[in-house]
Amino acid sequence: MQVMAGSNRQDITIVGRTTVEELDDRNEVEWQLNATPELEWAEIFQLAGPSERKGSIQWVKGSGPDVIGGVIRWFVPKGEIEEADAEVRHRLSVANQRIGLDRNA
Repeated sequence: MQVMAGSNRQDITIVGRTTVEELDDRNEVEWQLNATPELEWAEIFQLAGPSERKGSIQWVKGSGPDVIGGVIRWFVPKGEIEEADAEVRHRLSVANQRIGLDRNA
């Protein structure tokens, strides 16, 4: 289901999370979404990261999550999964709020 503009717009929510252990020091984490967000939402999500991360150097200097269809995928250093989960939830909230404000204008 593609989330479209208009009064029937629904917030994107997380419906599940899976973690696959990778080689080295990272895990592949996927957050399943309730719908496939539109491009504008995904762009806002990508830019909504916190100004500063705290933790290991791999985490602080690491890349951000990717929105791929109805999934958010991120390769996260082991030991930083909870921080990644909090950042994904923050980004999701910002994107939902910004899209909601645009729709109400």
